Amino acid sequence: MSTQGVQYSRLAVQPDQSRSEHLTKIKPTGKDQTLHERVFSVYDRFGWIATTILVVTTLLILGGIGFLWFLWLADQGNKTWHAIAARNWITRAVTLTSVALRTSISLQATTGTSILAGLALENTQVLILHLASVSMMRNANGGPYMLLWLMFKAFLKDVQRWRRSLLPTMVLLLVIVSLLTEFTSTALLTDLKQSLLPAHPSSSTTTTNFAYDENGTIPYLSRGTVWTKKPPFYPTFAEYHEDPTDLPDDRVDTGLTLRAFLPIQSQQERSMLRDFSGRATVLDSRVQCVRPQLTQEKGHYAAEPVLGLSGQVTVSPGQTTNFSCVLPYHFPRHEDTVFDEWQIGMTYLGQFSNASSAPVQSEYRQASSSGQYGMAFLVVNVTAGSPREWKQVLGIDGGEFGEFGGTGAQPKAYRGRGEWADLLFTMNGSMVMSASLCYASYDSAILDITAFGGDLNRTEPSPVYEVNSQNYDYSSIRQQFGQILPGAEPLTIEDRGIFWISKRDSWLPGSGDYANCSWILQAVALTLNGDYDPADTVDYLTASSVSNNVTAYMYDEDSTSSEWNGILRFSPDRSVTALFQQILQANGNIAFALQSILTIFTSITYYDQLQRFNSPNQIQTTPFIIVNRPRSIQGLVAVTTVFGIHLLLMSMILYLFLSRSVLSTVGNAWQTLAQIMRGDALKLVQIAALATDSTVEEKVKQERWAKRLVGVRSTGRSRSVQLVDRDVPSGRAMMKNASPRKRKWMGRKQKPRANDPRGGYEFSSLPPTVYR
Repeated sequence: MSTQGVQYSRLAVQPDQSRSEHLTKIKPTGKDQTLHERVFSVYDRFGWIATTILVVTTLLILGGIGFLWFLWLADQGNKTWHAIAARNWITRAVTLTSVALRTSISLQATTGTSILAGLALENTQVLILHLASVSMMRNANGGPYMLLWLMFKAFLKDVQRWRRSLLPTMVLLLVIVSLLTEFTSTALLTDLKQSLLPAHPSSSTTTTNFAYDENGTIPYLSRGTVWTKKPPFYPTFAEYHEDPTDLPDDRVDTGLTLRAFLPIQSQQERSMLRDFSGRATVLDSRVQCVRPQLTQEKGHYAAEPVLGLSGQVTVSPGQTTNFSCVLPYHFPRHEDTVFDEWQIGMTYLGQFSNASSAPVQSEYRQASSSGQYGMAFLVVNVTAGSPREWKQVLGIDGGEFGEFGGTGAQPKAYRGRGEWADLLFTMNGSMVMSASLCYASYDSAILDITAFGGDLNRTEPSPVYEVNSQNYDYSSIRQQFGQILPGAEPLTIEDRGIFWISKRDSWLPGSGDYANCSWILQAVALTLNGDYDPADTVDYLTASSVSNNVTAYMYDEDSTSSEWNGILRFSPDRSVTALFQQILQANGNIAFALQSILTIFTSITYYDQLQRFNSPNQIQTTPFIIVNRPRSIQGLVAVTTVFGIHLLLMSMILYLFLSRSVLSTVGNAWQTLAQIMRGDALKLVQIAALATDSTVEEKVKQERWAKRLVGVRSTGRSRSVQLVDRDVPSGRAMMKNASPRKRKWMGRKQKPRANDPRGGYEFSSLPPTVYR
């Protein structure tokens, strides 16, 4: 074979003619007359339909992938993204984009199939049996799947299959990519998870507080003291907090703590609320506990058995008040048993009539104003000693049942311990009562606030029953109030499940604000007389005029409210005392424990009356909504990779088509027929008019054409087309040019074709000018 030309063998040969008589040798006479001479322009080779498909679908693929990355990487700070996500359109957008991408890939795959079919024909990589199918794929096809099957069969019959594997490989890759793109939606949707997203702020009108009518009354429904009620729930609240500074060693202080209760009745709405702006009831819940200054203190014991502590306590500089605190000391099994809980009795000393007498100031009133009412408590704990020991040391006052009017016993020594004053009734410290004086800056106001809840919703806490201890655990509630365990990191508002109140220039009530929600104070005050009429003048107890003390048993004591020796005593609901005890046992201080239960009592009172509020006001809320949004990136990366491979593959296909194809075009039906209607193909056409493909296949087998690889070639200057077999060199020539090892292999494998008019062996090579 000449290196300057190409030999072709015509298919329409006659059996009685020699092979040499039917070979045409084309010699190039100029640069424009080579086999790669362009017959069609670039536009004609594609046509306007294929060109439009390639351009538009490429833009759609690039735009679609870019849009998906935008959905994955943007967040609520982007207005466009937030508008899509807030309407829960991300799933819809992903699905529609996936449809557009799959459609674009499908359209490009059909165009790529047409191109690859043309390249296969021009490279003589088509079996003659499949000549019609492959040629017609240049005009219309359903994708690369059938072309893969036809080229695979040709590949198996090609003795030089591995040297000519480029086109079959590209068809295989096109099929794989087309199949993978069918799972685009599945891959992308696996990245979507249900998530919370702040919706757009919305305004509404709701009743936020009581409004006094012309007679000075409000529709308040008195339900008695709140101390004996079980909290129905533990609502989330908004908080503003400042830590205390420069505290002496003899006191603990919660710091400035303002807690707002939101006028939203539904627990679900509170849980799904992100931001709130409007009017709310704000509680000044600061508590400070100090080491008390006691005088005339005595310990008492009665046969009930009951422990008691009486005396005088200094509540403010130059002002003292009498106190009597009782502590039931019941043990069901043995009088030497010691409780695991702190044996605490909390005696209510009253409120204060003016700001100057309140050690802890309210944020809602000026220091010089009157009507500043705090709350004072004397907290007494039986720190050490069993009932038997207390009975031996104190004796029984006033006979069998005892009374506080007896002599009692004075402590033998005193010891300061932080906010506690220890009263030692034995020198060895085996019997100790401890006392602490707590001031609550308990006041409330109706204020306009702005509260932020962070980027997470919250679940309002509730006690959890523990089977092993057969008790309820209040850890989640303690966390809501902000108790930090030793060595733990500070809690964020998301950890606590609360809102953060934006600081105002001043917490003093301004225009439209209200101070002193007396109905809340009355319900929480420890007076045990729930009969309160807001129309009447409130007769607040003052520290200098308390005639009766009230003691609350802050541990597991089931005694009912009663009076003993003129002292009111009762047990709050067990859920309250259990929380109180767990705070103390988790290294919490008494100020924090008291602040927590006062917050609970206020929330019970507030939400109990919420539906009776009669003052409508506008509030603005930003709720969370549940949307599907991207929470991982694996699916998008996989989709991007597949589509990137597809675009790279299409670029290679287009490059080969533009650089090496001469005769083929896309979308020209008559051309696909005319180029193959010659030579032996006409014989097959003549018998196929009224026959099936199986009949044609039988004809191919009869003619021994089953392994014939054919294609189309240009004859050069005349621009005519011939149907050609791949040129088959003689076995002797192949043996001569092969390596010794290959010659040995070829010697074993050579098999002459039987009854083949062309003769030769089953070894073929490409013409030098045909790409491999």
